[in-house]
Amino acid sequence: MSDLLSVKEKIREAKRERHEIIQETAFETCTEIREAGDVFRDVEDPNEAIEVLVSERGFDDTEAEQRLKQYSVLFDEQPENSHWSELFGSRFFDGEDITELADESRYSQGEIERWIREYVGDHLKEAEIRETEIPSEPPSSDALYESQREALSKTAGTLSDINIDEILESVNELEESEFDFKWVDFLVAGFRSELYDIYKEEGEEQVVSILSQLLDDEETVDAILSQVDSRYLREEREEVLRQAIDAHNEGRYALSIPSALTQIDGVIIEAATDLGVWELDDEVTGTSVVAKGEGSPQHISEFREPFREQYPRLMGRGSPRSKILHGIRTDFVNDEYLSTKMIWLAFKSFSTADKVYSELYIRERKLLDYLSVSSPKSVAEIAHRFRTNEAHTSDRCQELISEGYLEETEGGAYTTTSDGEDRLSELRGY
Repeated sequence: MSDLLSVKEKIREAKRERHEIIQETAFETCTEIREAGDVFRDVEDPNEAIEVLVSERGFDDTEAEQRLKQYSVLFDEQPENSHWSELFGSRFFDGEDITELADESRYSQGEIERWIREYVGDHLKEAEIRETEIPSEPPSSDALYESQREALSKTAGTLSDINIDEILESVNELEESEFDFKWVDFLVAGFRSELYDIYKEEGEEQVVSILSQLLDDEETVDAILSQVDSRYLREEREEVLRQAIDAHNEGRYALSIPSALTQIDGVIIEAATDLGVWELDDEVTGTSVVAKGEGSPQHISEFREPFREQYPRLMGRGSPRSKILHGIRTDFVNDEYLSTKMIWLAFKSFSTADKVYSELYIRERKLLDYLSVSSPKSVAEIAHRFRTNEAHTSDRCQELISEGYLEETEGGAYTTTSDGEDRLSELRGY
């Protein structure tokens, strides 16, 4: 199989597998598993939980036992889930309401349900449910948030044939190499490594050729966009990017390159707007957002360093961004390499924008939880606690004030109201 066909097949297979998992896992199954887990947490005994599920919740004995086993597997198994599947799945089984998840994200309840179904399906597909034993007490919810790295470490510790030093050496070799596309790490597992192997054996031109040809296959592009998994990759932005891809495939790089560049900047600005870091009425070229041709993340001080430095780090020295967008450079009209790089960097930026948002967004339950057990806190104290920026923190506090859940003291600090305490009890499921 050629390099291109191999890469295409990996991308398409990942999409097909996700579709199959979702189709095989009904959302009703997910809610029943969570209901069984909620009962288990309430009574803190597996046998009593089965009795309650049978006598009060309409489960039969076999079904009650199976749902508790499946619930336990969610904490024991750590498959490699997609970003949003992991995020929404773990929060759903930690007791968060799907309506709340939809309200704070740009996704519909139906989309979130599909990610939860993927999360459950991924955990259960390799599990031997019949062999699974229900633990004597409810598992800690902290296990839902264990990173894939921790899971890999745990697995590796039980397998004598895994050479960790060799794996680390391979990763370090890739990171330290001159490979220009080492940042293409947002698709299926192993995709970046395969590109690097091609780079070592056949050179970067072959890698660019493959990445360019992948854009000329509609099914593959659909699979790539589905794996980018970005709340921002929809409607007009998705259409702009698709038209840039069409122009690239037609060799009209004078159109594809500037179009991709606008989205690389734009999606980060939109994330900054959502987080209250930047207002749409602000001057677009102001140094708080975009300046000196270095890309928007560089000048949003509230973004953490890895995100702020992404654009200049990936573009390298002598970025053509500013000169192209300001019409100074016109020598890119036949530059397939640059067009390919800009479109794939746009994919990366859409993926990054979601991670920026997820990192900095303060969830309602967490904020109420924090303020309910402490003295009134200032915006600066709250922002420090949640490792986010003060502008977003102030916006979130004002939103909860408008809903009656918080109040501002004379000193400008924030505390919960009685309605806020009631709301917190509701979110906790009391």
